[in-house]
Amino acid sequence: MDSGKLLRSASALVGSTVSGQHLLEIKGYSHIKEVIPSTNCIVSRRFRVGGHDWCIRYYPNGIYPGWSEYIAVTLYLDGSVNQGVRAHFSFTVLNQAGEPMPASWNYYNGGYTFTSWDWEGPRTFIRKATLEGSGPLHDNCFTIRCDLTVIMPPESKGVDTESPPPPPPPPPPAVSVPPSDLIRHLGGLLTTGDGADVTFEVDGKTFLAHTSVVASRSPVLRADLFGPVGKKTNGVIADSAGAIVRIDNMEAQDFEALLHFMYTDSLPEMKGGGDAVAMLPDLVAAANRYKMERLRLVCEDKLCGYVNVRTVAAMLAFAGEHHCHGLQKKCLRLLDDPANLREIVETEGLEHLAKSYPLVLKDLIAKFATKP
Repeated sequence: MDSGKLLRSASALVGSTVSGQHLLEIKGYSHIKEVIPSTNCIVSRRFRVGGHDWCIRYYPNGIYPGWSEYIAVTLYLDGSVNQGVRAHFSFTVLNQAGEPMPASWNYYNGGYTFTSWDWEGPRTFIRKATLEGSGPLHDNCFTIRCDLTVIMPPESKGVDTESPPPPPPPPPPAVSVPPSDLIRHLGGLLTTGDGADVTFEVDGKTFLAHTSVVASRSPVLRADLFGPVGKKTNGVIADSAGAIVRIDNMEAQDFEALLHFMYTDSLPEMKGGGDAVAMLPDLVAAANRYKMERLRLVCEDKLCGYVNVRTVAAMLAFAGEHHCHGLQKKCLRLLDDPANLREIVETEGLEHLAKSYPLVLKDLIAKFATKP
C-alpha cells in the first residue's frame, strides 16, 4: 500500500512453439538406391527451427540389416543442447502436384524429446515395392515434406498495471551494415602468404603462416612460438631465428587442414566419404594435441555421420581413446539393437574384437550392466 493506493501487478507463464517446414527431394531414386548400402544414409542440408539446427537422414535401403525392403527417414538434432528439446514432427510424401498422399504414406510423431545429436523417425517409412509401383514416383523422383514444431521453454512475463505503456520501437537504422567478411580476408592471407613471418615444415612440405594468427588459435603453439629459443614441446622445434618451425608426427595434409581451420574456423572441403573418414580422426588427434576444442567438436560431429555396423567398433575404440563422448554415445545407441550387435560380432569375430578393441568390450559391459 502506498498512500492508500493499491498497486496492482500481473504475471503470466507463457508457453510457445516455433514451426518450420523442409522439403527433401529425392532425385534419381533408383541410382541412389543402387549405390548406398543398407544401414547407410544420405543427409539433407541443415535447416534451423526453434533456435536449433536440424537435418533429415534418408536411408534408401533400410536403417537396420535385414530391413532393406523399406526406406527409412529420421529427423536429426545436429548439435549439443543443455536440456532436452521437445518437438512434434511429421514426414509426408507428396504426389506429383505437390499435395500430400493418403495417410498410410505419412508418419506423425506427437512428441519426442531430443538430446544432443539425437535422432528419431520411422524405421519402416515406405516399402520400396509400394513406392515403385505407385503415383509419387515420377521421372525417378519423389518428395518428402518434414513439418517440425519445437516447443519452446516456458517464460514468465509480468506487467505492472500502473506502469506507462512501453515506448514505440526504434526506427530502422539509417545504414545497413553487411555481414562480417573477416574470415574471408583471413583465409586470403593464408592463401597468398602475404605478410607471413613463420614457416612450418611438415612431412617434407612447407607452409607459410602468421605467428599472431596461429598463436591466437592454439595455446600450445603460442607457448612454443613465444617460448624460449630451441625449446621443444608437442613436436615443435623453433630455430634460433624463430622463423622456421618443424612439426613432427603429423602428415602434411592434416596440418594443411589444421591451418585452414585456424584461419577460417571451418574445415576444407573433402573429396568424398573415404577422405573424410580417413582425415577426421587425425584432425581430432591434432585438435587435442594443440588444444583446439571447437575443431575437435566439429570433427567429432562429422564422424557421428559415419557410424554404422562396419565402422562402429573402430569408432567406439577411437572415441574412448580421444574422449569423444558424443561419438561414444552415438556408437552405443547403434549397439542398442541386438541385430546390429550380432552382425558386428559375426563380422569381426569375438576374439578379434577382444584383441583389437578391448575398450569396446569394456564399454559394452558397462552399458549392459547399467541397463534397468
